[in-house]
Amino acid sequence: MAKLVEATIEAIEEVGYHRASVGEISTRAGVSKGGLFRHFESRLELVVAAAEEVGRRHMTNFRTLRATTGHLSPLDLVREARSATRHETNVVWFELLVAARTEPELRERLSPVARALLDDVENAARETVEPGVSDELTQLVATSLIHMFDGESIFRYTYPRPELEEARLHAAARLLESLTQR
Repeated sequence: MAKLVEATIEAIEEVGYHRASVGEISTRAGVSKGGLFRHFESRLELVVAAAEEVGRRHMTNFRTLRATTGHLSPLDLVREARSATRHETNVVWFELLVAARTEPELRERLSPVARALLDDVENAARETVEPGVSDELTQLVATSLIHMFDGESIFRYTYPRPELEEARLHAAARLLESLTQR
């Protein structure tokens, strides 16, 4: 199963959601189409498993970084958030979210996956800020940073503005710093 999930992630990342066919995924995994369906009822089941794995990887990377470096500075924290959105596997999220806009079944299946990932992000943010900061403000800042960096990640290829990206990073760190040092 892990080979199929990994092959799905790679296929969506490299050829896009719509071209990541069962044949493409099976070939990459070195598994027959029948073998794929012994593990997953449908392509959609496999795609959802791949989306869950991408979310797991993002949060594992963040938690590992946080554990190995102790308490991250606000600047390091926002750098890590931006780095995660620029990672190649995040392309899988972008592909799936765009496809889900017009595919109701995919949207319905991805909704709990997206909710779980954002809940994880918000919980990690709550672990970072001072106890007196409200959950509502923490949620707002954490999700705003993620959405801002998602947009930046998409636009940086067609309209790169490195000076604004760096300034945005420092402004976000100052905002986060104001929440973590009361």
